[in-house]
Amino acid sequence: MAHDTTTLRTGTVTFKSVAQIYDSDDPSPGAHRDLSEKAEDRIFRTVLSASRGWRTRLCGQIEIRVPDPAPGQGEAIVSAIREHFLRRADEMAESTALTVRVGLRECRLTAAVCAPSFIGIAICSQFKGNPFVEVAENVLVIMCWVVIWQPFQSLVFDRWTQKETAAIYKKIARMPIRVVTGE
Repeated sequence: MAHDTTTLRTGTVTFKSVAQIYDSDDPSPGAHRDLSEKAEDRIFRTVLSASRGWRTRLCGQIEIRVPDPAPGQGEAIVSAIREHFLRRADEMAESTALTVRVGLRECRLTAAVCAPSFIGIAICSQFKGNPFVEVAENVLVIMCWVVIWQPFQSLVFDRWTQKETAAIYKKIARMPIRVVTGE
């Protein structure tokens, strides 16, 4: 179902100059330059702060306001934004793959630490009442919780966050973007 972009909410990002958009260390031509961290963050947060329905439709639009863009500079800015967010989505996908690989290694480490710890806990439970044994048992329980939590954090929460971030980056790269003269 096609949407008329004039009826959709527009995320507006205003910059004081075109120079604020680009990474000052990137010598590439405008259409291929990296965005500054600040510009990336502001565009990302503008899309993220929009209502959920608008973001998920993939049909919103971004309006970039800059004072007096030079002729043809608007197209270069749009191209740079698209390329930048597609590149960031690819980087995030690579990061997600690394997170999964590390998370699986953490699972093996968890098994290697928890198996002997469970045996130690079982042995300690035979000596209830001895304060040193109870401290050792509690330390082993805490150690197991910590070691179990890390792969869960990596494989569930970190991976989900990275996948959602990559999806938003891709959405931004596909959104209609226009550059307008702003104050």
